[in-house]
Amino acid sequence: MVKALLLLGLALPASAAWRLPWHEAADGRIRPVQALHDQNRSKEVVAALQPDFMQRLRGKDLRQAYVLLGENLDRLGRADDAVGVYQLGVKLFPDNVDLLTRQAGLLQRSGLHAQAKPLYLKALVKEPRHVGGNLGLAEIYRSQSFLEQSASHYEVVLEEQPERADIWGEYAEVLLAARDHKTADLALRRAVELAPADPQPRVLLAFALREQGDLPGALARLDEALALGADFPARRAKALWLIAAGRRAEALKEADLVLKTSPGDAAALWVRARARLGEGRKADALRELDALVAAAPKDSFPARAAAALAKALR
Repeated sequence: MVKALLLLGLALPASAAWRLPWHEAADGRIRPVQALHDQNRSKEVVAALQPDFMQRLRGKDLRQAYVLLGENLDRLGRADDAVGVYQLGVKLFPDNVDLLTRQAGLLQRSGLHAQAKPLYLKALVKEPRHVGGNLGLAEIYRSQSFLEQSASHYEVVLEEQPERADIWGEYAEVLLAARDHKTADLALRRAVELAPADPQPRVLLAFALREQGDLPGALARLDEALALGADFPARRAKALWLIAAGRRAEALKEADLVLKTSPGDAAALWVRARARLGEGRKADALRELDALVAAAPKDSFPARAAAALAKALR
């Protein structure tokens, strides 16, 4: 759905902010604690949700208490305690989507994807369009290079929350990895529209444009990103693209700027070596290549490539 709307150039409708439901009967004892949570008063939330208080809660109020306690323990840096709270909550309410996805999220954050994934899947059986569940699975599938599955879950999230520039960017990264450059281009333009001061979508858009053969457009987007404060990897990409295009003087200028920020940067040294070689300055090129071999991690691709070229030149 998201992909189709992008290709048609249509905007997605804004969705209401997510909120815990209040549709079951309860005596409302949890409402003051919810108010503390809404005010980011996490220590007071945890202090309020003591066992004697929670034992008096029923139904929806009790389930929400587990959600609030886990979330505020996590806010206070007590992730292990939060996992324990969610585990207990899931035992009491095994079909509750909010508890399932929160437990899964903490496990995922700890790198325990195998444990998190079935929790997300169970949650989505109950609520297929749950944002947290779909986003968690999108990220897990992306980390495992299951790009099509990842993209499909990102699309659900974007249908529910189309105002999320960060999610448009993550979705576009998956599309770029899948070599769907046209759709990635459209997704990134949406991210730029939503977050015009953020340089990262413009950097990614530059990569999408270059893959489509539009080098001038790609360089323009990199320049915009650099003007917005993008760091040296964007300038490194610009240097590499310029030297590949045979624009040696411009490439050297960018490489020198990279080296000021990151001395010994392998890509910048490679650009300098290629530029010197293109100028017929073999000795200077060899010096740059030797510096690259010395700076790059041993047996890394940059070191091996530089050593091979230096050997051929000698």
